[in-house]
Amino acid sequence: MYYVVQYLDAKGEQASIKVEASTREEARWHSRIPERRIIAVREDVLGQIAFAVEPPGPDRKNQALFMQSLSSSLSSGKTVKQSVEQLITKNRWLKAKQEKIDDCESLADYLALFRFDHFAILMARAAEKAGDYSHALRQAAQFLLAREKIKSEVSSELKTGLVYIFVGSAFFFVVPAFLDNSLQSLMGIGSNGFVKPNRFTNILMAMGQFTKNYAWIIPLLLLVGFFYRSLVWTVLKRLPLFNLMETKMVQERSIEFISVYEMLHKAGYVDSEIVAELMRSTRGALRSKYQRVYAHLAKSEELSGALAAEDWDDSLIEAMQVFNEVDEQQQGFILDSVKDTLHLKNVHTSRQISKFLSRIGFAMMVLAAVVAVLGFYLPLAGAASNVGT
Repeated sequence: MYYVVQYLDAKGEQASIKVEASTREEARWHSRIPERRIIAVREDVLGQIAFAVEPPGPDRKNQALFMQSLSSSLSSGKTVKQSVEQLITKNRWLKAKQEKIDDCESLADYLALFRFDHFAILMARAAEKAGDYSHALRQAAQFLLAREKIKSEVSSELKTGLVYIFVGSAFFFVVPAFLDNSLQSLMGIGSNGFVKPNRFTNILMAMGQFTKNYAWIIPLLLLVGFFYRSLVWTVLKRLPLFNLMETKMVQERSIEFISVYEMLHKAGYVDSEIVAELMRSTRGALRSKYQRVYAHLAKSEELSGALAAEDWDDSLIEAMQVFNEVDEQQQGFILDSVKDTLHLKNVHTSRQISKFLSRIGFAMMVLAAVVAVLGFYLPLAGAASNVGT
């Protein structure tokens, strides 16, 4: 979360800076401004909205191909600036103003400017510390391609489920709102009105009335949910489907951690230094998780004990419990095994999510068809037969 810290500068004039923190007190601390000069600390509402609606980055396949080409170029002895500028001319999909490109100093700066995937930027920052750009770029490219492969495997079932859910929701809420006046007029035809509208007809008409009169509540709830998304997600992640989404985020977070950990560990960094680098290279809720890990390490706890079970995958925690007890060769084997295990788990979880959504969508479509028959067509058919007699 971002906060705006208003303070008095050296000239006694009001000034402000944006600070990322979890709480207002933490924002005061991170601002490094003396308490006596701070006027107020408030949430950066516009900044949060701008971050939420930030346009998506380039296609992951293009990102992976770019990083593979960049890895080869760097292996030939060229600098980061030379390699990037050469590839920009060949990849027209990379759009950025030249003055912003000139301001970039590191590989991570370039990738952030081009809105590359978070993991690619994280690996680039780790490569700056480890001094191994080629390996980091190849690993980031493989990770993005693996995610694309998973997406392609489950996308068909996932899209079908989402389409069914959308159509089913539209039938229950949008269509009755448009047909409400027609149904009301039909109910007024003849001395007895609409021939015995059944329970399903009344339910659909009530849902249509709700949509017409109270639809404004939905965007209001979404807006409130956005500003209190941490609390909302704390409740939702325990429910079916949402718990699968939470599991997938934990697995992907663990993959990112083990990939950066492997690189920096080989470069000679100790656990606390690795977590500190991750903490500095991330933001938002993810930074808070690394801050909690770092706080445990600062108390001389082992890394395996610092990784909370609700934030990190079990296979990662179990691997870290024995990591420091084996030799360097076995450590490499453990890291490779954990990455393979997390990848397989991620594939399985993605398929579970797509199947779950597909089943929900199919059930909504069947229910919509049944309600349409029982709530619309049967009463209309009954009215038509009565007119005919």
